[in-house]
Amino acid sequence: MSVRTAALCAVVLTSATTVQADLRELVDESELAQIAAEISGEAAKRNLDTITLQHRMRASQQFDNATAHILARLSDYGLDDVRALEYPADGETMFGTQRSRPEWRVRSADLWEIDIIDGRALRQRRLGHWDSVPLSLAQDSLSGEAITTLVDIGAGTNDSHYRGKDIAGKLVLTSSQPGAIVERAVGELGAAGIVSYAPNQRSAWWKEDERLVRWGHLSSFPDTRSFGFMISLGEARRLQQRLDAGEEILLHARVDASHEVGTYRFATAAVRGTDRAGEEIHFTCHLDHPRPGANDNASGCVAILEVARALNALVRNDILPRPSRTIRFLWPAEIEGSIMYLVRHEDVSRIKANIHMDMVGGAPVTKAVFRISGGPFSVLSFIADLGHEIGHFVNRETETYTSGGDTAFPLAAEEGGKEPLLALMEGLDMGSDHDVFFEGSFRIPGLYLHDWPDRYIHTNYDLAANIDPTKLERAAFIGAVAAWFLANMDDDDVPAVLALLERNALKRSAELLERRAGLDAADQLAMTSVYLALEEGKRDSITGFAALSREQRASHAEFLQDLARITAVPAIANVAGTGRNNTVYVRNESLQGPMSAFGYSYLQDRYGVERTAGLRLRQYRGLWGSGGQYAYEALNFVDGERSVSDIRDWLTAELGPVPLEFVEEYLEALASIGVIRTATR
Repeated sequence: MSVRTAALCAVVLTSATTVQADLRELVDESELAQIAAEISGEAAKRNLDTITLQHRMRASQQFDNATAHILARLSDYGLDDVRALEYPADGETMFGTQRSRPEWRVRSADLWEIDIIDGRALRQRRLGHWDSVPLSLAQDSLSGEAITTLVDIGAGTNDSHYRGKDIAGKLVLTSSQPGAIVERAVGELGAAGIVSYAPNQRSAWWKEDERLVRWGHLSSFPDTRSFGFMISLGEARRLQQRLDAGEEILLHARVDASHEVGTYRFATAAVRGTDRAGEEIHFTCHLDHPRPGANDNASGCVAILEVARALNALVRNDILPRPSRTIRFLWPAEIEGSIMYLVRHEDVSRIKANIHMDMVGGAPVTKAVFRISGGPFSVLSFIADLGHEIGHFVNRETETYTSGGDTAFPLAAEEGGKEPLLALMEGLDMGSDHDVFFEGSFRIPGLYLHDWPDRYIHTNYDLAANIDPTKLERAAFIGAVAAWFLANMDDDDVPAVLALLERNALKRSAELLERRAGLDAADQLAMTSVYLALEEGKRDSITGFAALSREQRASHAEFLQDLARITAVPAIANVAGTGRNNTVYVRNESLQGPMSAFGYSYLQDRYGVERTAGLRLRQYRGLWGSGGQYAYEALNFVDGERSVSDIRDWLTAELGPVPLEFVEEYLEALASIGVIRTATR
C-alpha cells in the first residue's frame, strides 16, 4: 500500500464523517454578505399573505389570480422576460406522459344537516361550504344534489364494510379518500355521494388534531361522476356516536361544478445573463394547492419570488455583476405543469440546473424538519455537493447565532424566529416537480429544498400564521447562493469544486463501508462498483459548466484509484456472470416524462390499473427506499448501456438489495407499452 493510499485509508476509517470545508472556498464572502443583506423574509411573507387568499386549483380563476399577483410583482421588481406561459387544459392533449386535465370549475357547494318539520326541510347546521372553506369539497367533485340520510361505511374498501347496509340513494360516511371508494359505493351500489373524514398524511402527529379538514380527491377523468364533501375527524366522530346510538341523520348536499375546457397559465421571468445567456439556471415551485396552502406551497413560491427580487436588485444596482448564465423562474401547477413546460421546451439541454422549493417556511408549530435533497443516483452531479455545502454553512452559522455566538450570517428576519436551521442533507426524496426535472427523459440536475413532516399539510390549518419569515429568508439564501455560483461558474472554480468532491467522497466511502457491511459478497461488490462510478459521474458533471484540464482529470483519477484500493471487496470467482440478465433497454425518445404524474398515471392508463397494482417492484420496500423510488429509478437507469442486472445493482446501491425478478418484471411491463425497447447492438 502506498503512503498516499495508507493516509487516505486512515482518513476514511477514522475521520471521514468530520471532514469539513467552508462555503467561502467556493463563493466569495463579500458576495455571500450582499445576498444575505438583500434577501428579506418579511418581503416574502407579505407576498405569501396575498397568495394564500386564493384556492389555487389548476387552470382555475383563483390560480390565475395568484399568477397575476406574481406577474405584477415581477414587473415591479424589474425582472426580464416577465410573461405567462399558456397550455390547454382540455382533458385530451398529451404532454409526453401527462394527459392535460380539464379545468375544474365550481360555482357553489353546500352540505347541511336538516330536519323535516311539517313537511318542510329546515336547515340546522352547515357541515361544508365552498365559499368559506373550499377544502370542504373534494377536488373534481361534479354537480349533484341529494336530500337523504347518512350511512357509515368505515373505510369502504372491501365487502365487509357494506354488509347489511343499504346505501342506495344515501350519503356514505367514510375514512377513505373519496376517490378510493367512489366506484364501489356510488358506481356499483348507488350511493348518492360521499362524506369523507380521510386523515392527513401519516406522521407522529397523525390523527391528533380533530379540527383538520383534509384535501379530498376524485378523479379528473371519472368513470363514475359524483361528489364528495370533506369534514374533520372530530365532526365525523360526533356523527358516528349519533349513528351508533340509532339516530337518523338527514343531510342536504348540493354541488354545482363541472369540468370545462380551460387554460393553464404559468408565470415566468428571468435575470438575463451575459456571455452564456443561452444557458439557464432554473428555479421552480408549484403554485397550485388549496386555500390557504401556506407552507404547501405558497412558501416555496414566495421564496423563489424573493430570490428573483433580491438577485435582480443586486444586479440592477451594480452591487453584483450581471451573471454569465441566465437565471429563470417558473411558477407551474405541481408536476403536471413541469411536464408540460419541459415537453414543450425548445431545448432542455439549455437548462443546466433546477432548484425546486416546495414547503420551505414551516415554523416550529408545524413540527417541520427542513431538508436539502441532492437528487437520485441516476443523475450524478456536483450540484448535490454544492447544495449540501451551503446547507452545512447555514446550519453552522445559525446554530452559532442561536447559541449566542458572533456570526456575520445569522440569517434571521426581524419578524421571524431565532432557532437554528438544522437542515438535513439527503439524496433521493420524491414528491414534487423536481422528480420531473431529474427524470430520465430530461436528466436535469438540481436541488430540492423542502420541509417534512408538516402536521398541517393539505388541510385547512396550513395557515399563513404558521410560516416563519426567518425560514423563508434562509431557504431563499440557500437557493440564491447555489444559483449565483452555478450561473457564474467557470474554469477558475474547478479546483475548489474538485476539492469539495474529494472531501465528500471520503464521507461517501465511509457510508459505503457501513452500508455494505451486512450484505452478501456479491452485493458488496456491486455496491462498491456503483459508488466508484458515482464519484466519476460527479467529476464528469463539472464539464457541463467548465472545462477539466488533463492534469485535473489525472489527479482525480489517481484519487479514485486510491479510494478503490481501500474500499475493495475480496474477489469472488464468477460473480460477474452468475445469474445475470444482460438485456439492455433504451428509452422511447418520443415519450417523455415519469410514469405517474399528477392526477394521471400513464402506466395505469396504458398497462391497466389491476396489472399495475400487481407489479412487485412498485410495492417493494428496501433497506433505504420504497417501491415508488425503486420504480422511478429503474426507468431512470435505462440508458442504452446498463443491462437489467446493472440496473438492479444500481438500485441496490442506492435503495437497498432488490430481487432481480422484480426489476425484470417492471421493465418488461414498460417495454410492453412502448416506454422502453430492447437495444440493438
